[in-house]
Amino acid sequence: MNFRAFVKDRMAYIVVYGLSTVLAILIMNLTSIINRVYISGINILYAFLISAIFLIVFLMYDYYKNKKFYNQLDLILKSEEDLDYMLNIERGSTLEQEMFRKILLKLYRLSENKTVKYEKRHKEYIYFVNQWVHQMKTPVSVINLTLQDEINEDNRAVFESISEENEKLQHGIDMMLYNARLNEFNFDFSVEELSIASVLRQVINNNKKSLIRHHIFPRIIEKENVVVETDRKWIKFVINQIVINAIKYSKEEKGDKHITFEIKEEASRSTLKIADEGIGIPKEDLTRVFNAFFTGKNGRKTDESTGMGMYLSKKICDALGHQIFAETNEIKGASFSIVFYKGKNIFKL
Repeated sequence: MNFRAFVKDRMAYIVVYGLSTVLAILIMNLTSIINRVYISGINILYAFLISAIFLIVFLMYDYYKNKKFYNQLDLILKSEEDLDYMLNIERGSTLEQEMFRKILLKLYRLSENKTVKYEKRHKEYIYFVNQWVHQMKTPVSVINLTLQDEINEDNRAVFESISEENEKLQHGIDMMLYNARLNEFNFDFSVEELSIASVLRQVINNNKKSLIRHHIFPRIIEKENVVVETDRKWIKFVINQIVINAIKYSKEEKGDKHITFEIKEEASRSTLKIADEGIGIPKEDLTRVFNAFFTGKNGRKTDESTGMGMYLSKKICDALGHQIFAETNEIKGASFSIVFYKGKNIFKL
């Protein structure tokens, strides 16, 4: 708090002090007139001047006495992170300041206790989710293996339908797991140089049943082997999510469709563009594609859309130092691009 603000805060006191001084001088002047003793104007002016000097000296003394305490409060007010230094706030020079200090410390301790309890419950929740997801992965895998062993020409349609629903269950479990782990991202990533095309082939292979089932053919356009710095597991989830969405919004289109993976390398960055030939994204939805729980106009047409896949993808790309954005293709379909920057990421700070 600067001196001007300090004086402004005490304006009411200054006004009362000034009125009291004027009233005292007026009473003395009236008394002198009654007693036929006249006080010159210069003496009245001196009285006002001396009174003003005393007031200014007192305000300056009061300001410098309280300045340190006010600066500490100002530091707490401007802080946008933790408030641990509040524990070191010095004692106030007045009873009012000391009471205020004790209130701040009490509020801090209450808030800290609640935060510790919340973090403990949150860690227990994350642990439970991880355990539950891993337990659910086993029966999903068993169902998938059983379907592969038992499928034949007589029951192919039924088993393929079950297999498709099992894939949705697998995808939902994976999304749950990655959502839970995202909060602990700093402890769960490993950076490496990897070929982006190799990750694409893994994703395509994981989704080959869905691609074949819906007559969607992937194609990779790459002039040379492009290597990027990223985390294989997390970027694989992002690409897989884009491919699943591409399949979801392309399967209703008739005839053969394609998903095109175009990899470009420039001096400062590498870009992976994934384009489908589905129903596309309405232009009014483009700015909200990465919002949590946003399904959009086309997403409402299917019960499969949760509005979380692209939200998680954006969060992961931000955490990895990559950029992701969506576009509507001129003819049909939509595309998502992931930009991998060179020499400018969280791994080379």
